[in-house]
Amino acid sequence: MSRYISSNQLWDRVCEELSFPNSPKGKNNIIFEEEYGKFYLTHYNTGVGIKYSSFVAQFYDDTILENRKTCDSSFLCFNTGESIYMQDALTSKKVNFENNMCWSGEQHEGHLSNSIYRKDKQAVMHFIVFDNTLFKELAENNCKFQNAKQVYKGDYIDVNFNNHINYRQKTLLEDLLKLSTTDDKLQILYLESKLLDLVYTSFNAVETTSESEDIYLSLQDTQCLQKAKRILLENIKNPPSLKELAYKSAINEFKLKKGFKQLFGNTVYGLLQEHRLCEAKKLLEANEINIGEAAALVGYKSISHFGKVFKEQFNMSPMQIKKQRYHM
Repeated sequence: MSRYISSNQLWDRVCEELSFPNSPKGKNNIIFEEEYGKFYLTHYNTGVGIKYSSFVAQFYDDTILENRKTCDSSFLCFNTGESIYMQDALTSKKVNFENNMCWSGEQHEGHLSNSIYRKDKQAVMHFIVFDNTLFKELAENNCKFQNAKQVYKGDYIDVNFNNHINYRQKTLLEDLLKLSTTDDKLQILYLESKLLDLVYTSFNAVETTSESEDIYLSLQDTQCLQKAKRILLENIKNPPSLKELAYKSAINEFKLKKGFKQLFGNTVYGLLQEHRLCEAKKLLEANEINIGEAAALVGYKSISHFGKVFKEQFNMSPMQIKKQRYHM
């Protein structure tokens, strides 16, 4: 049975404390700890039509949190915590807002929504709210916004998929959370610069299905790929096939191949070879073993092939590495 928290129990109190939507320029932090959970909220108003809020929460029960819009606005919304469901309270339509996702859209006064949170799971959300006129000016020359995939359209809200959060956005969002704790004026200026950088980055990160080369990696996918890497490097002498590795890592073969390169910057066997050669180099530098033994210990059966790829990797032959050791 989920706990229900109405707007007047929480969000109305928050908006009143922040004087939202007419909050003054500057930063404000709110900490709530109630019988239903605890959360930390940061709000920053640039004074030029852009407001940033972060919401870090943990609820003690499965929770439905009601939110009522009191003004028209456009937004960017980022989820860097656990996946949550967003529900249009008027239609009961639910959409899953997954980890590592950025949405953009427009909502109007009167929109009533429910956010559905799981027990003891940390929610981390970031919102950038724009004056509608400013958002349209920023988006009008960006044709990608016109081709963005629609997530949901209701009577009072229009939500589109913006992008899977990229490395630059992730770094900026982490910086904003860190800077949200400061009251130092110089640091607050730095916070604003990070926020504007995030706006610029996000408007240039909109994905369309035809243009995006990367695939979406959920938190579970990332964990599976990390497991695949561990399995691979623990078995460098007798590595599993791609099919076996995918099975052992609980991920499909396509996502293993595509996601592995996306996450680690190298193919499965490219990373394996790189690691093998580094280990062989360490052996040759530190031990009294010959080249054939070093090659065999890291999984190479052909000494000539080992010598060829070794020189390509380090611009030195295995023999040169051994000679260097003797002259030290």
